[in-house]
Amino acid sequence: MKVNNSTKILLLTVSFLSLFLQTKSFGQIVPPKPAVCTTPPAGYKLGGEFSMPGALCMEETDSTVNYTFTNVTVVETGQMNAVSYYVGLTDNIDITSSAFKPAVASIQGATFKAQVKVGAGVHWVIQIGESAGQKYVSCRTAEVIRKAPPVADIYTCNGTSVNMIIKNVGENQHNKYLVDWGDGTKEVFDINSSNPLPFDHEHTYTGNLSQVSLTGIYVRGGNDICRTKPVLRDPDASVAPVITSLKTTDEGTGVEFGFKSFEPGKSYVVEYSEDNGSAYNWKSLGEAKDGTFQSTGLNKGSKYCFRMIVEDLCGNPVESNIVCGMSIAGTLSSSEDVSISWTLPSNPTGIPQQTLLERDIVGCDVCLTPLSLNSTVQTSTEDNSLECGKVYTYKVTTRYLITVNGQSEFVTIESEEIVIDPLDGTVKMIPNGVINAGYPTNDDAMIKLVVYDAQDVNNYTYFHKGPNDDDFLQIGTGQNSFEDIAIQPSSGSYCYKYQIEDACGIQSELSPQFCTVFLSYQGNTLNWTDYSFPDNVLTTGPAQYVVELYDENIGAFLPQYRTNNLTQAVGQLIYNAETPVLKFRIRAQQDLDIPGLTNFTFPSYSNTVTMTVPADIFVPTAFSPNGDGQNDTFEIKSKFLDSASITIFDRWGTVVYSGDIESKGWDGTIQGKVVPFGTYSYRIKGRSMAGDAFTKVGSLTLLK
Repeated sequence: MKVNNSTKILLLTVSFLSLFLQTKSFGQIVPPKPAVCTTPPAGYKLGGEFSMPGALCMEETDSTVNYTFTNVTVVETGQMNAVSYYVGLTDNIDITSSAFKPAVASIQGATFKAQVKVGAGVHWVIQIGESAGQKYVSCRTAEVIRKAPPVADIYTCNGTSVNMIIKNVGENQHNKYLVDWGDGTKEVFDINSSNPLPFDHEHTYTGNLSQVSLTGIYVRGGNDICRTKPVLRDPDASVAPVITSLKTTDEGTGVEFGFKSFEPGKSYVVEYSEDNGSAYNWKSLGEAKDGTFQSTGLNKGSKYCFRMIVEDLCGNPVESNIVCGMSIAGTLSSSEDVSISWTLPSNPTGIPQQTLLERDIVGCDVCLTPLSLNSTVQTSTEDNSLECGKVYTYKVTTRYLITVNGQSEFVTIESEEIVIDPLDGTVKMIPNGVINAGYPTNDDAMIKLVVYDAQDVNNYTYFHKGPNDDDFLQIGTGQNSFEDIAIQPSSGSYCYKYQIEDACGIQSELSPQFCTVFLSYQGNTLNWTDYSFPDNVLTTGPAQYVVELYDENIGAFLPQYRTNNLTQAVGQLIYNAETPVLKFRIRAQQDLDIPGLTNFTFPSYSNTVTMTVPADIFVPTAFSPNGDGQNDTFEIKSKFLDSASITIFDRWGTVVYSGDIESKGWDGTIQGKVVPFGTYSYRIKGRSMAGDAFTKVGSLTLLK
């Protein structure tokens, strides 16, 4: 390759830059030069020039900056085309692979330009181009400087002078510092091999102390490239360490935390106390160094608070902020549903800026998922999306903003990680629904069950206990409704329980019992059992009962009485009856609060009872067969009578008349002759329309 004078100058410049980049004054380590930059692969040659900034500055909060690369020329052939750039080149990157994706430059004016987002640090950049059918590569380094605020102790012990110690920490990669002491004096301090960090300097004031401003400066090639924002500090020897993160570990028996505002290598006393809200009983837990602390052996299930103690720069004890841990717990209600609850820390106080609940699946690398919360002060939630055969972990994290050392700091607190395995045998499913048990309308052959349940249930198993059963017996399985036909309605009340099974086959314990209302009667009084619910069901008042009577004309039960009692006399209904059989039932109802339903009226129908109305017979006590047209015959009036016969006797027991009471009656004669006036007895035998046999005896008087 021919090398002209301009090329020699360029190569010399690049070589000098490479040498400079590896000096300590640069502040960042230059990665090794990739082999492709010295020994290109087949089909490529070294060549080409491109320009870019020597270094760019990045704010501390930024993640990348835009770096612009511009093609210049190819030494041998002149202008290049098909130009592309790649930042972050290493020996592990094959530029001939199809997976290699450089940033393609576009023509802007007469040159190729490309803009690439570049993170902090020193990166090798390769330019790839083509000229006259030949591919060329050229490499340079690009630097992005993150402007980290300088870290320094600025304090006074005597009130007349201020000491400043610029610390030897990772943030202090600056090449020099500008100090404004606030009294009109400004000083610049170079940091180099003869004046390394930590840098200690004292400034004496002639009057009152002032606020001090400290600015970090990055130098490249003898020029000030980047300046940080000034750090403003009032001289204060009591710079407390700041606990910025706290994590509960080892299933609640360990702790680890991070802290800042520390001196490298210096020991800090760590103290702990059980979290009692505000009354602390501090005990020593150990010593911490260099921003981290770990310990084990704490009591599982207890909550703890932590702080740090250190002597300040003037020898006085200084306390850090207090940070308290969080606890988290999970309760499975089924293999698909878990309730997660946690406690917010008692210190820091106030409302957290962020509360994050995360769920992960054991053995999965991409399953970490934040669960949705309604607010940062929420302390519980339900996760209803568990799957059979998977094991889950949960942890909760909060973030608080506090003020310490006159500055705002974030404190992050993380609970321990709990493991939830739906199939580990700890699931204790408790049925929390309500059974509505009662007889369907006009059907005493079955009892219909309907379960109102907010749980996710795959299958229900039903049990009943009849009046003569010693214990509950399984009667069937199905969904949330069931028809029990294995009953004897007239025997008494039936009670029911149910068991649920979830999608993973886990079965619950039996529910509390729910019983039907059993109706019976004695004489003209109806009696029934109470309509009650288990203690876990919230009722909003006493049960009410409606006595209903079946109307044959419309084919339906109609309400007659409403009461809170368990008995009701129905004599008036019997007296006014228009049919020989009266059919009654009880509609019991109770207002409940159940999941998803408030003041929901739960009705239940009892069995029906049939009450027969006895035949009603009116027998005159006297008649006068004298032909005057009034009471000339002995006639009987009846109601609900199916059939009956009457026999009349004289006083010596001789039968003077016999016949059907529904005939035209007795005219007081025997074979056409009027019997003597006086008293006669009778006997009636018959059957009511309800099928009841009866006998009625009495006497009558035959008048003139």
